[in-house]
Amino acid sequence: MLLSASAALPARSSQERPRVGVPLVGADALEIDDALTIDGRLDEAAWAEAARIVALTEVEPDDGAAADPATKILIMRDSTHLYVGFICHEPEPSRLVLQDMHREGFQWADDAVKIVLDTFCDGKSGYYFLLSAAGSRLDALVADNGRRNYSWDGFWRGRTAIAHDRWTAEFAIPFKTLAFGQNAIWRANFERWRGVDRSRFRWTGIPREFSITTMSEAGELEIGDGLDQGHGIEFRPYMKAKRSKEHSPRSASTVGDAGGEINWQITPQLRTSLTFNTDFAETEADARRINLTRFSLFFPEKRDFFLQDANQFEFGWESGFSGRGRPDVLPYFSRRIGLSADGEEIPIELGGRVTGRIGDVDLGALVVRTASDSSAGVPAGELVVARPAWRINEELTFGGILTSGDPTSDDSNVVTGSDLKFVTTDTLPGVLTFNAYMLQSADEAASEFGSAYGARSSLKTSDWNFELQTLYTQDEFRPALGFVRRPGERRYEGALSWEPRPDSDSIRSFGFSIAPSAWTEPDGTIITKSLDTKLFSLEWHSGDEFYVNHRLASDRTAVDFEPVDATVIRAGDYDWQSIATGFRFSRNRPLSGNVSYEGGGWYNGRKYALSVSSAWHPSANLEVGCQYRENRIRLPGGNATTRVETFNVNYDFSPDVRLATLLQADNVTDNLGVQSRFRWIHSDGRELFFVINSSWVEEEDGSIIPVEQDFTVKVVYAVRF
Repeated sequence: MLLSASAALPARSSQERPRVGVPLVGADALEIDDALTIDGRLDEAAWAEAARIVALTEVEPDDGAAADPATKILIMRDSTHLYVGFICHEPEPSRLVLQDMHREGFQWADDAVKIVLDTFCDGKSGYYFLLSAAGSRLDALVADNGRRNYSWDGFWRGRTAIAHDRWTAEFAIPFKTLAFGQNAIWRANFERWRGVDRSRFRWTGIPREFSITTMSEAGELEIGDGLDQGHGIEFRPYMKAKRSKEHSPRSASTVGDAGGEINWQITPQLRTSLTFNTDFAETEADARRINLTRFSLFFPEKRDFFLQDANQFEFGWESGFSGRGRPDVLPYFSRRIGLSADGEEIPIELGGRVTGRIGDVDLGALVVRTASDSSAGVPAGELVVARPAWRINEELTFGGILTSGDPTSDDSNVVTGSDLKFVTTDTLPGVLTFNAYMLQSADEAASEFGSAYGARSSLKTSDWNFELQTLYTQDEFRPALGFVRRPGERRYEGALSWEPRPDSDSIRSFGFSIAPSAWTEPDGTIITKSLDTKLFSLEWHSGDEFYVNHRLASDRTAVDFEPVDATVIRAGDYDWQSIATGFRFSRNRPLSGNVSYEGGGWYNGRKYALSVSSAWHPSANLEVGCQYRENRIRLPGGNATTRVETFNVNYDFSPDVRLATLLQADNVTDNLGVQSRFRWIHSDGRELFFVINSSWVEEEDGSIIPVEQDFTVKVVYAVRF
């Protein structure tokens, strides 16, 4: 009934798409980059010649109202750069939310402005750029008409400035950073987030069910021709020195190393990269977690080489790069390359990557040669991934995937598959998506073939979200370069959520949802099922949120398993229920955080889970955060309590200089780990890192002894032609 009613409403017309001409500015149409100082002030004479967008529309909270206070957007270019300026009027600049200034900071609360560019004008993919009022820069690749890969780092400049009645932002985006077609029209959108009242203003794509990265709803820029990408060659070498010390047995070593990447923009649409002696010394540590399930934990990719252009390799609707969610099936998971099963680094001797577009075909191809590591039981070998995708039209894409190689064996392992993606904003009001795939593996070691299938459909409207999905993997399906959480089982899942918005000066929305799911044997016998219900949630305009959730669950275990030491869950059938409640404090205050508690049945016993976190931002330079998670398990087969403690202190000397320290401890491994990272960005691609990793372990007598420590200095210096 709801879908039928929605279908009767009119869809957005493409004729409503706004368009702005981008003037070529400068003396005799020459480059103006040298004449501009990218300082956020917009006071150079060239800005007087820029095109102007002066009418934005409010998206949040009052969908469709005129934006207030006013925002102006200035756009111009020369042959090498696109320049965008924002003038954000603000009657009380003292109330700006200024909490984070570091590069790649996720801006959940800070005042910020955003740009998206669909350089192929295909309504699906693009580039995302953000500047916060405090000076933080964030960028991402956009795929599938909305999905973002925040781990991409582009070369661009941006600065902000705050005045008595406004704040301003200045972007300089080199055409060398972008891939684009021959068309003189790009799609684009612009957005302002206002922290004090959590309001959002946008140029186009106004209904709140769309995001700024819904590229099909973007406006258009007449960008013109004569865009200069230079020779498209980038050389990014690194030099590294590392001092390592182990305390048992006592040993120490100092090594130096060098390597790097060579990147070549073969055409404006196609890029190739060669990496040699690849190094990941500066990679952030994984978040500490304790596994209480029967299945493997999933940790997202964090290494830069594999994150660049990662969206070109994503298959289906689940991601190994975003760090969100818990994927069930991935034919390609890059953490299988260059890392052992316990997270130890395996040397990558040589690698090559081709990404981009040839005509209507998107292409991602990767070849890597890894060295052997006898201590980890890993042989040397070549690993191959190919991911083509044909854009049939703006809404429909048909793709394939091939992976070859096994990081743990000399035996052959090949996975092939195809997928279909459909995303539209015209068929129904909102965003309608459909995704389906099929996969097959051929494994030489086991001399067997296995298959996997999946399909998912969703509809997101202003107040309603609908979702249905199913997947199945055979026991024999083994992707050596992928990830399968529950092989040999089928999954069925649905979700329905409703977020009505009352006419209230204090309350922004209520929330209700229901999400049934089940895992079954191939013959339909239920193994695991659950019914998750959001009984009630309440979000205030301030950003505070309260919720109450309920869960009905059942699980059939074929064998005994131990969630943690000293506990046992015997094989059998179990049913239980639990309830969870929590409160999240708005992030637009200097002190924020959340507290949640869940309690109830768990298999044939009880489990109580407490999570408390806080973040203090006394200024945009300093962040102090802590998190405590505890599970108390009470079972007939034994009792246990698990704890994970996290503490972080981050200080930004400027938007390009940061010192970040992370401490993590848990009572299962009795290990304390500390990582300190100093990062200085001289300019994009030219960086200096100091990284210290240390760990200690608690002995049975309560003494704490050091285990290992390493100190790394790394310099990366990119040169572009």
